[in-house]
Amino acid sequence: MSTTTKGTAHIYGINGTVTGLTVQSYTVSSSWANADEVTNSVGEVIAVRYSDKRTNLTVEGLVPTTYGAAIGDALTFTGNGIAFTGGHITQIEERGEAKGFMRISVTAVDFENIS
Repeated sequence: MSTTTKGTAHIYGINGTVTGLTVQSYTVSSSWANADEVTNSVGEVIAVRYSDKRTNLTVEGLVPTTYGAAIGDALTFTGNGIAFTGGHITQIEERGEAKGFMRISVTAVDFENIS
């Protein structure tokens, strides 16, 4: 199938894989688990120290046959310039409907100092 782009090109679609799923969407976010604040004499924050970075990944996909991962298993996801390789599954959610495909959402967390 040929494509033509007019205007500014943008990333289209999902170029990502997770073993056992046909990936339909994903969300990656990073945050600090610790934020230590320093306040002055009137309670205004004048410095902040961040530590313990965490990266969270949620992948939603269709299941071709069966999905065999479990909470605590390692999860790797690569695609669209993202490499999530050190995370462990913290939640698995299954959704089904009468006239639709079964969907699985898998959430994993990668802790900065745990390999």
